Amino acid sequence: MKKYVNISGFNVKHSNRGNAALSYGAISFLRQKGLLHTGQEIINFRFFRHPFKKSNYYEYQEKVNVDNVTWIYHQIPVFFIEGFLCKKFGIVLSFTRFGRMIKQIEYEAADYGGDGFSDIYGDRLFIGRMNQTFILWKVGIPLIMLPQTIGPFKKKDNYDIALRIMRYAKKIYVRDNRYIEKLDSVGLAYERAKDLSAYMLPQPWNININSNSIGINVSGLAYSNRFQNLEGQFDAYPELIHRLINHFRQKGCTVYLIPHSYNCSKPNENNDDMVACRMAYDRLKDKTNVVFVDEDLISPRVKYVISKMSFFIGTRMHANFAAIFTNVPLFGLAYSYKFQGAFEENGLFNRTVMINNIKNEEIDGIIARVEKVYQQQL
Repeated sequence: MKKYVNISGFNVKHSNRGNAALSYGAISFLRQKGLLHTGQEIINFRFFRHPFKKSNYYEYQEKVNVDNVTWIYHQIPVFFIEGFLCKKFGIVLSFTRFGRMIKQIEYEAADYGGDGFSDIYGDRLFIGRMNQTFILWKVGIPLIMLPQTIGPFKKKDNYDIALRIMRYAKKIYVRDNRYIEKLDSVGLAYERAKDLSAYMLPQPWNININSNSIGINVSGLAYSNRFQNLEGQFDAYPELIHRLINHFRQKGCTVYLIPHSYNCSKPNENNDDMVACRMAYDRLKDKTNVVFVDEDLISPRVKYVISKMSFFIGTRMHANFAAIFTNVPLFGLAYSYKFQGAFEENGLFNRTVMINNIKNEEIDGIIARVEKVYQQQL
Protein backbone atom coordinates (compact mmCIF):
# COMPACT_ATOMS: atom_id res chain seq x y z
CA MET A 1 0.00 0.00 0.00
CA LYS A 2 1.44 3.35 -1.03
CA LYS A 3 1.11 6.46 1.08
CA TYR A 4 -0.91 8.71 -1.26
CA VAL A 5 -4.08 8.54 -3.31
CA ASN A 6 -4.42 11.30 -5.91
CA ILE A 7 -8.03 12.53 -6.03
CA SER A 8 -7.81 15.06 -8.83
CA GLY A 9 -10.03 18.08 -8.33
CA PHE A 10 -10.38 17.38 -4.61
CA ASN A 11 -11.72 20.50 -2.90
CA VAL A 12 -14.30 20.40 -0.11
CA LYS A 13 -14.38 24.22 -0.19
CA HIS A 14 -15.27 24.49 -3.89
CA SER A 15 -17.71 27.29 -4.74
CA ASN A 16 -19.85 24.74 -6.55
CA ARG A 17 -21.30 22.73 -3.67
CA GLY A 18 -21.89 19.92 -6.14
CA ASN A 19 -18.16 19.66 -6.84
CA ALA A 20 -17.46 19.86 -3.11
CA ALA A 21 -19.96 17.03 -2.56
CA LEU A 22 -17.95 14.91 -5.00
CA SER A 23 -14.87 15.37 -2.83
CA TYR A 24 -16.66 14.36 0.36
CA GLY A 25 -18.34 11.49 -1.45
CA ALA A 26 -15.16 10.26 -3.11
CA ILE A 27 -13.61 9.42 0.25
CA SER A 28 -16.64 7.40 1.38
CA PHE A 29 -16.97 5.69 -2.01
CA LEU A 30 -13.33 4.66 -2.22
CA ARG A 31 -13.44 3.33 1.34
CA GLN A 32 -16.55 1.26 0.60
CA LYS A 33 -14.85 -0.19 -2.46
CA GLY A 34 -11.78 -1.12 -0.41
CA LEU A 35 -9.60 1.29 -2.38
CA LEU A 36 -8.78 3.81 0.36
CA HIS A 37 -7.39 2.76 3.70
CA THR A 38 -6.89 4.42 7.07
CA GLY A 39 -3.42 5.94 7.16
CA GLN A 40 -3.32 6.85 3.49
CA GLU A 41 -3.37 10.53 2.60
CA ILE A 42 -5.03 12.44 -0.23
CA ILE A 43 -2.94 14.43 -2.64
CA ASN A 44 -3.13 16.44 -5.84
CA PHE A 45 -0.92 18.94 -7.60
CA ARG A 46 -1.14 22.64 -8.46
CA PHE A 47 1.10 23.67 -11.37
CA PHE A 48 2.47 27.21 -11.44
CA ARG A 49 4.43 29.28 -13.98
CA HIS A 50 6.14 32.05 -11.97
CA PRO A 51 9.21 30.65 -10.19
CA PHE A 52 10.09 33.90 -8.38
CA LYS A 53 6.71 34.33 -6.69
CA LYS A 54 7.15 33.05 -3.15
CA SER A 55 3.48 32.23 -2.59
CA ASN A 56 3.56 29.75 -5.47
CA TYR A 57 5.68 27.42 -3.35
CA TYR A 58 3.18 27.21 -0.51
CA GLU A 59 1.88 23.69 0.17
CA TYR A 60 -1.75 23.71 1.22
CA GLN A 61 -2.72 21.12 3.79
CA GLU A 62 -5.93 20.49 5.69
CA LYS A 63 -7.67 17.82 7.72
CA VAL A 64 -11.03 16.64 6.43
CA ASN A 65 -13.43 14.70 8.64
CA VAL A 66 -15.58 12.22 6.74
CA ASP A 67 -17.66 9.55 8.48
CA ASN A 68 -15.85 10.27 11.75
CA VAL A 69 -12.44 9.59 10.22
CA THR A 70 -9.91 12.39 9.74
CA TRP A 71 -8.02 12.43 6.45
CA ILE A 72 -5.01 14.56 5.59
CA TYR A 73 -5.17 16.34 2.26
CA HIS A 74 -2.16 17.91 0.53
CA GLN A 75 -2.14 20.22 -2.47
CA ILE A 76 1.43 20.29 -3.72
CA PRO A 77 2.78 23.18 -5.83
CA VAL A 78 4.79 22.07 -8.87
CA PHE A 79 6.70 24.22 -11.36
CA PHE A 80 5.01 23.71 -14.73
CA ILE A 81 8.26 22.61 -16.40
CA GLU A 82 8.21 19.46 -14.26
CA GLY A 83 4.67 18.79 -15.34
CA PHE A 84 5.60 19.37 -18.98
CA LEU A 85 8.57 17.00 -18.84
CA CYS A 86 6.43 14.33 -17.27
CA LYS A 87 3.48 14.82 -19.62
CA LYS A 88 5.54 15.05 -22.80
CA PHE A 89 8.39 12.62 -22.17
CA GLY A 90 7.57 10.70 -19.00
CA ILE A 91 10.60 12.28 -17.29
CA VAL A 92 10.40 12.60 -13.50
CA LEU A 93 13.04 14.63 -11.64
CA SER A 94 13.66 12.33 -8.67
CA PHE A 95 15.39 15.01 -6.57
CA THR A 96 12.32 17.32 -6.41
CA ARG A 97 9.36 17.08 -4.04
CA PHE A 98 7.09 16.25 -6.99
CA GLY A 99 9.49 13.54 -8.11
CA ARG A 100 9.63 11.98 -4.66
CA MET A 101 5.89 12.11 -3.99
CA ILE A 102 4.77 10.83 -7.38
CA LYS A 103 6.48 7.53 -6.68
CA GLN A 104 4.33 7.11 -3.58
CA ILE A 105 0.95 7.47 -5.35
CA GLU A 106 -1.22 4.35 -5.39
CA TYR A 107 -3.54 5.58 -8.16
CA GLU A 108 -5.43 8.61 -9.47
CA ALA A 109 -9.16 8.77 -8.75
CA ALA A 110 -10.80 11.25 -11.13
CA ASP A 111 -14.37 12.56 -11.24
CA TYR A 112 -13.72 15.36 -13.77
CA GLY A 113 -16.33 17.52 -12.06
CA GLY A 114 -19.01 14.82 -12.21
CA ASP A 115 -20.12 15.75 -15.70
CA GLY A 116 -16.91 17.25 -17.08
CA PHE A 117 -15.84 14.19 -19.07
CA SER A 118 -17.54 15.90 -21.98
CA ASP A 119 -16.93 18.91 -24.22
CA ILE A 120 -20.35 20.54 -23.74
CA TYR A 121 -18.69 23.21 -21.58
CA GLY A 122 -15.96 23.87 -24.15
CA ASP A 123 -12.68 22.34 -25.26
CA ARG A 124 -10.53 24.21 -22.77
CA LEU A 125 -12.41 23.03 -19.69
CA PHE A 126 -12.60 19.47 -21.02
CA ILE A 127 -8.84 19.26 -21.55
CA GLY A 128 -8.00 21.24 -18.40
CA ARG A 129 -9.86 18.84 -16.13
CA MET A 130 -7.66 15.99 -17.35
CA ASN A 131 -4.30 17.70 -16.84
CA GLN A 132 -3.20 15.46 -13.96
CA THR A 133 -4.46 12.38 -15.78
CA PHE A 134 -2.22 13.15 -18.77
CA ILE A 135 0.78 13.62 -16.47
CA LEU A 136 0.27 10.60 -14.21
CA TRP A 137 -0.57 8.40 -17.19
CA LYS A 138 2.92 8.97 -18.58
CA VAL A 139 4.54 7.43 -15.50
CA GLY A 140 2.16 4.49 -15.30
CA ILE A 141 0.06 5.50 -12.31
CA PRO A 142 -3.29 3.65 -12.56
CA LEU A 143 -6.48 5.62 -13.23
CA ILE A 144 -9.85 5.00 -11.62
CA MET A 145 -12.70 6.95 -13.18
CA LEU A 146 -15.13 7.69 -10.38
CA PRO A 147 -18.92 7.57 -10.99
CA GLN A 148 -19.89 10.24 -13.50
CA THR A 149 -21.72 10.89 -16.74
CA ILE A 150 -19.69 10.04 -19.83
CA GLY A 151 -20.11 12.43 -22.79
CA PRO A 152 -21.64 13.78 -24.88
CA PHE A 153 -18.87 14.82 -27.27
CA LYS A 154 -19.46 17.39 -29.98
CA LYS A 155 -16.01 17.03 -31.58
CA LYS A 156 -14.40 13.83 -32.81
CA ASP A 157 -10.96 14.95 -31.57
CA ASN A 158 -12.33 15.25 -28.03
CA TYR A 159 -14.04 11.88 -28.29
CA ASP A 160 -10.76 10.31 -29.43
CA ILE A 161 -8.97 11.76 -26.40
CA ALA A 162 -11.70 10.50 -24.08
CA LEU A 163 -11.55 7.03 -25.63
CA ARG A 164 -7.79 6.79 -25.13
CA ILE A 165 -8.16 7.76 -21.48
CA MET A 166 -10.93 5.23 -20.90
CA ARG A 167 -8.88 2.48 -22.54
CA TYR A 168 -6.05 3.31 -20.13
CA ALA A 169 -8.29 3.39 -17.04
CA LYS A 170 -8.01 0.47 -14.64
CA LYS A 171 -11.64 0.94 -13.59
CA ILE A 172 -14.56 2.94 -15.02
CA TYR A 173 -17.60 3.72 -12.88
CA VAL A 174 -20.66 5.33 -14.47
CA ARG A 175 -23.59 6.91 -12.67
CA ASP A 176 -26.19 6.52 -15.44
CA ASN A 177 -26.95 4.74 -18.70
CA ARG A 178 -26.48 7.65 -21.08
CA TYR A 179 -23.30 6.33 -22.70
CA ILE A 180 -23.17 2.63 -21.91
CA GLU A 181 -24.27 1.56 -25.40
CA LYS A 182 -21.19 3.31 -26.79
CA LEU A 183 -18.96 1.82 -24.09
CA ASP A 184 -20.29 -1.62 -24.95
CA SER A 185 -19.69 -1.05 -28.66
CA VAL A 186 -15.99 -0.31 -28.12
CA GLY A 187 -15.51 -3.13 -25.62
CA LEU A 188 -14.92 -1.05 -22.50
CA ALA A 189 -15.77 -2.63 -19.15
CA TYR A 190 -17.55 -0.45 -16.59
CA GLU A 191 -19.48 -0.68 -13.34
CA ARG A 192 -22.66 1.19 -12.46
CA ALA A 193 -22.69 3.19 -9.21
CA LYS A 194 -24.53 6.08 -7.64
CA ASP A 195 -23.24 9.61 -8.05
CA LEU A 196 -20.51 10.39 -5.52
CA SER A 197 -22.69 12.95 -3.77
CA ALA A 198 -24.92 10.08 -2.60
CA TYR A 199 -22.16 9.05 -0.23
CA MET A 200 -21.98 12.47 1.48
CA LEU A 201 -24.20 12.70 4.55
CA PRO A 202 -26.28 15.87 5.26
CA GLN A 203 -25.03 17.98 8.17
CA PRO A 204 -27.76 19.56 10.36
CA TRP A 205 -27.53 23.22 11.30
CA ASN A 206 -29.73 25.87 12.85
CA ILE A 207 -32.45 26.63 10.30
CA ASN A 208 -36.23 26.49 10.65
CA ILE A 209 -38.02 24.83 7.74
CA ASN A 210 -41.77 25.40 7.49
CA SER A 211 -44.15 22.62 6.59
CA ASN A 212 -45.22 22.30 2.95
CA SER A 213 -41.87 23.74 1.86
CA ILE A 214 -40.89 24.08 -1.80
CA GLY A 215 -37.19 24.37 -2.59
CA ILE A 216 -36.14 26.06 -5.81
CA ASN A 217 -32.52 26.06 -6.90
CA VAL A 218 -31.95 29.05 -9.21
CA SER A 219 -28.96 28.51 -11.49
CA GLY A 220 -26.65 31.45 -12.12
CA LEU A 221 -25.55 29.74 -15.33
CA ALA A 222 -29.07 29.90 -16.78
CA TYR A 223 -30.23 33.10 -15.08
CA SER A 224 -27.33 35.20 -16.35
CA ASN A 225 -27.61 33.58 -19.81
CA ARG A 226 -23.95 34.44 -20.45
CA PHE A 227 -22.11 31.23 -19.56
CA GLN A 228 -19.54 30.32 -22.20
CA ASN A 229 -20.78 27.85 -24.83
CA LEU A 230 -24.32 27.95 -23.38
CA GLU A 231 -24.94 31.67 -23.64
CA GLY A 232 -28.16 32.94 -25.22
CA GLN A 233 -30.11 29.73 -24.60
CA PHE A 234 -32.05 30.79 -21.50
CA ASP A 235 -33.88 34.02 -22.35
CA ALA A 236 -37.10 32.79 -20.69
CA TYR A 237 -35.49 31.24 -17.60
CA PRO A 238 -35.85 34.28 -15.27
CA GLU A 239 -39.55 34.50 -16.14
CA LEU A 240 -39.97 30.75 -15.59
CA ILE A 241 -38.41 31.02 -12.12
CA HIS A 242 -40.51 34.08 -11.28
CA ARG A 243 -43.72 32.34 -12.20
CA LEU A 244 -42.77 29.12 -10.44
CA ILE A 245 -42.15 31.04 -7.22
CA ASN A 246 -45.50 32.81 -7.47
CA HIS A 247 -47.31 29.62 -8.44
CA PHE A 248 -46.31 27.81 -5.26
CA ARG A 249 -46.40 30.89 -3.04
CA GLN A 250 -50.00 31.51 -4.05
CA LYS A 251 -50.84 27.90 -3.16
CA GLY A 252 -49.84 28.69 0.43
CA CYS A 253 -46.48 26.93 0.25
CA THR A 254 -43.30 28.42 1.67
CA VAL A 255 -40.77 28.75 -1.15
CA TYR A 256 -37.05 28.49 -0.32
CA LEU A 257 -34.60 29.88 -2.86
CA ILE A 258 -31.53 27.69 -2.50
CA PRO A 259 -28.20 28.49 -4.19
CA HIS A 260 -25.93 25.54 -4.89
CA SER A 261 -22.96 26.96 -6.78
CA TYR A 262 -21.78 30.32 -5.46
CA ASN A 263 -18.93 32.34 -4.00
CA CYS A 264 -19.95 34.89 -1.41
CA SER A 265 -16.71 36.88 -1.53
CA LYS A 266 -15.97 36.77 -5.30
CA PRO A 267 -19.13 35.88 -7.20
CA ASN A 268 -18.90 35.02 -10.89
CA GLU A 269 -21.70 37.12 -12.36
CA ASN A 270 -22.12 34.63 -15.22
CA ASN A 271 -22.47 31.54 -13.05
CA ASP A 272 -23.32 32.36 -9.43
CA ASP A 273 -26.50 30.95 -7.90
CA MET A 274 -26.46 33.36 -4.95
CA VAL A 275 -26.53 36.29 -7.37
CA ALA A 276 -29.33 34.62 -9.34
CA CYS A 277 -31.38 33.81 -6.22
CA ARG A 278 -31.04 37.39 -5.04
CA MET A 279 -32.17 38.75 -8.40
CA ALA A 280 -35.16 36.41 -8.42
CA TYR A 281 -36.00 37.40 -4.83
CA ASP A 282 -35.63 41.13 -5.46
CA ARG A 283 -37.88 40.89 -8.53
CA LEU A 284 -40.81 39.75 -6.40
CA LYS A 285 -43.28 42.52 -5.54
CA ASP A 286 -44.80 40.29 -2.87
CA LYS A 287 -42.26 38.27 -0.91
CA THR A 288 -44.79 36.63 1.39
CA ASN A 289 -43.90 32.98 2.04
CA VAL A 290 -40.57 33.28 0.21
CA VAL A 291 -37.29 32.59 2.04
CA PHE A 292 -33.93 33.38 0.44
CA VAL A 293 -31.27 31.08 1.93
CA ASP A 294 -28.56 33.72 1.94
CA GLU A 295 -25.90 31.75 3.83
CA ASP A 296 -22.35 30.69 3.04
CA LEU A 297 -22.85 26.96 3.65
CA ILE A 298 -20.58 23.98 3.20
CA SER A 299 -21.89 21.27 0.90
CA PRO A 300 -23.27 18.89 3.60
CA ARG A 301 -25.30 21.76 5.06
CA VAL A 302 -26.81 22.71 1.70
CA LYS A 303 -27.77 19.06 1.31
CA TYR A 304 -29.43 19.23 4.74
CA VAL A 305 -31.61 22.18 3.69
CA ILE A 306 -32.66 20.39 0.52
CA SER A 307 -33.35 17.18 2.47
CA LYS A 308 -35.95 19.06 4.55
CA MET A 309 -38.03 20.22 1.57
CA SER A 310 -41.44 18.74 0.82
CA PHE A 311 -40.78 19.20 -2.91
CA PHE A 312 -37.76 20.43 -4.84
CA ILE A 313 -37.17 22.03 -8.25
CA GLY A 314 -33.53 22.17 -9.31
CA THR A 315 -31.51 23.42 -12.26
CA ARG A 316 -28.09 22.36 -10.95
CA MET A 317 -27.68 18.61 -11.38
CA HIS A 318 -26.07 18.13 -7.98
CA ALA A 319 -28.75 20.15 -6.25
CA ASN A 320 -31.16 17.61 -7.72
CA PHE A 321 -28.92 14.78 -6.53
CA ALA A 322 -29.17 16.17 -2.99
CA ALA A 323 -32.95 15.73 -3.25
CA ILE A 324 -32.79 12.35 -4.99
CA PHE A 325 -30.47 10.80 -2.43
CA THR A 326 -32.49 12.10 0.55
CA ASN A 327 -35.81 10.91 -0.94
CA VAL A 328 -37.27 14.36 -1.57
CA PRO A 329 -39.83 14.45 -4.43
CA LEU A 330 -38.51 16.68 -7.21
CA PHE A 331 -38.61 18.02 -10.75
CA GLY A 332 -35.52 18.93 -12.78
CA LEU A 333 -35.13 21.95 -15.07
CA ALA A 334 -32.57 20.45 -17.43
CA TYR A 335 -30.05 21.99 -19.82
CA SER A 336 -28.27 18.71 -20.72
CA TYR A 337 -29.21 15.10 -21.38
CA LYS A 338 -27.40 14.17 -18.19
CA PHE A 339 -30.52 15.14 -16.20
CA GLN A 340 -32.83 12.59 -17.79
CA GLY A 341 -30.25 9.84 -17.49
CA ALA A 342 -29.53 10.61 -13.85
CA PHE A 343 -33.22 10.80 -12.94
CA GLU A 344 -34.15 7.59 -14.77
CA GLU A 345 -31.16 5.80 -13.25
CA ASN A 346 -32.84 6.45 -9.90
CA GLY A 347 -36.29 5.33 -11.04
CA LEU A 348 -37.63 8.83 -11.71
CA PHE A 349 -39.33 9.10 -15.09
CA ASN A 350 -40.97 12.16 -16.67
CA ARG A 351 -39.50 14.39 -13.96
CA THR A 352 -37.41 16.69 -16.15
CA VAL A 353 -37.92 19.22 -18.92
CA MET A 354 -35.31 20.78 -21.18
CA ILE A 355 -35.19 24.56 -20.73
CA ASN A 356 -32.75 25.39 -23.53
CA ASN A 357 -34.29 27.90 -25.94
CA ILE A 358 -37.79 27.74 -24.46
CA LYS A 359 -40.18 30.62 -25.22
CA ASN A 360 -42.31 32.56 -22.75
CA GLU A 361 -45.44 30.99 -24.19
CA GLU A 362 -44.13 27.55 -23.14
CA ILE A 363 -43.82 28.48 -19.48
CA ASP A 364 -47.41 27.69 -18.52
CA GLY A 365 -47.01 24.19 -19.95
CA ILE A 366 -43.80 23.63 -17.97
CA ILE A 367 -45.42 24.79 -14.74
CA ALA A 368 -48.33 22.46 -15.44
CA ARG A 369 -45.89 19.55 -15.71
CA VAL A 370 -44.21 20.54 -12.44
CA GLU A 371 -47.58 20.87 -10.74
CA LYS A 372 -48.66 17.42 -11.98
CA VAL A 373 -45.58 15.81 -10.41
CA TYR A 374 -46.13 17.84 -7.22
CA GLN A 375 -49.73 16.64 -6.97
CA GLN A 376 -48.60 13.03 -7.33
CA GLN A 377 -46.58 13.41 -4.13
CA LEU A 378 -49.45 14.66 -1.98
